Parts: sequence; structure tokens; C-alpha cells
Amino acid sequence: MEAMMEVLEQELEGAFEVKDKKSLHRYIVLLTENIVRKESYEKEQLEIRSDIKTLAEIVKQGFEHTDKRFEAMNKRFTMMFTFMNIGFTIIVLLTVLFKFIA
Repeated sequence: MEAMMEVLEQELEGAFEVKDKKSLHRYIVLLTENIVRKESYEKEQLEIRSDIKTLAEIVKQGFEHTDKRFEAMNKRFTMMFTFMNIGFTIIVLLTVLFKFIA
């Protein structure tokens, strides 16, 4: 960053008439302090994207787990209704048989 400051200072000195070197130096310091290095910006962006991908994967796994739970519950309810239907059918058949026998 120091090298960049020196280059900017020299270029501005060559391009403009400098009345106060300290003022020019302060300007360059303020300017360079607010400049974000491209490498650090890209690194932060990659980290954020990585975090978003990780969160998306976690959410996807959560939905898959929930889907499996609902499938298991659906299977249990289907089995329960099947046994209830069989039970009611047996009760109806026994009732009809006892009615004809009696």
C-alpha cells in the first residue's frame, strides 16, 4: 500500500501545481485508506458464497429428513387404515353369519 501511496503522490505532484505537500500527503493517505484491495474483496465474496452454499445444503438435508418422516408416517397411517378396514369387514361378516345362523 505504501508503494501505491508514493506513486499516487508523485503522479499528482507531476500533474498539478502543489502548494502544500503535507496537504497532498494527507489526501493520498485518506484516499488509500478507503481503497479495498481486490484480493481481499474477492476472498470475502468467495467466503460468503461458500457460506451460502453450506446453508443451502443444510436446508436441503433438513427437507430430505422431513420428507422421510412424512413418508414413514404416511406408511403407518396407510397400514392402520388397512387393518381397520379388515377389522370392520370381519365384524360385518361375523354379524351377517350370526344373523343367518340364528
